[in-house]
Amino acid sequence: MILEHLQQGEPGAWKIVFRASAEELARALEAQQAAHPEQSEEDRMAGAVNAAILDPEGFSPVWAEAVDRANLVPVTDPDFNLLAVNPAEGFRAEAEFFALPPLTLGRYTGFVQAIRPRPIRRLSIELEINQHHGPEDRAADEAGKAALRQRVTAELYAQRCRQARMLAERKLVVQLGDQVTGPLPRQLVGGNYFAEQRRFNLSLQAQRVNFDQYLQVRGQTVEQFRAELHAEAERKLRSRLGLLMVADREGFWPTEAEVAAGLAAWDEGRDGEKTFPANDARKVRQKLAAQRAAAYIVAHSTLLDPPAEPTVVESL
Repeated sequence: MILEHLQQGEPGAWKIVFRASAEELARALEAQQAAHPEQSEEDRMAGAVNAAILDPEGFSPVWAEAVDRANLVPVTDPDFNLLAVNPAEGFRAEAEFFALPPLTLGRYTGFVQAIRPRPIRRLSIELEINQHHGPEDRAADEAGKAALRQRVTAELYAQRCRQARMLAERKLVVQLGDQVTGPLPRQLVGGNYFAEQRRFNLSLQAQRVNFDQYLQVRGQTVEQFRAELHAEAERKLRSRLGLLMVADREGFWPTEAEVAAGLAAWDEGRDGEKTFPANDARKVRQKLAAQRAAAYIVAHSTLLDPPAEPTVVESL
């Protein structure tokens, strides 16, 4: 495949136009026919084009060439669009993606975040006793029962504190987003907002909470909720991009051997499906660098200790 041209739209939004020869398309069609003889001609052509693009010797070198030529740091997978196809000539296609736009990084240490464990329902304490303690514990005298409840409460609180610490560390890293300034591509912000909205909806479903009830508890209108979610989604996006900037400044990029090990340990359930070699390596490289940058931020910031005693409530 050959790179025709690379063009930028708004800052951070890029498009690669490339073409494949008739010979490349013919090989892909032959392989597609052998693998799926029942396919229609239209489906066979679509499958052949996709296979040719994702072949390790297909679009991957074109992508690497374009990224290297413009010194880009891609932050999304490319979206492909077929422009023209003709068995006698091959095909032309474009790949649209987002790269790290020209942003300014402020401070990335010295953040402060409190560890706030969730209150413990009294019912949760009783359920824990019933499920994990035998009749001899439950048949103890009043002093024994009180001691058991105290011990179970302490165990639940320790667990809540561990969970709250993990959440507080994530919130510390999200604070980085306030220190990353500059314009972001509108489509990238919009896509991140809709992804955040999906995660929120799934969270409500898991908790069996009605959206109207959620708004009532928060004292918000739909418009206020959307504005808050949009602002938080953009903040998280700026934080994720900022982690790559921190990694670059602090030299946290992994070695090629570390990237190769990450590719060998790829888990589709955790990492998603692989695309093409150059992009898969990019995702592993950025994941490792971002993890190191996040750990650096946490290590150089402050987590405020949780209260010494838990808050026990009748209901939440």
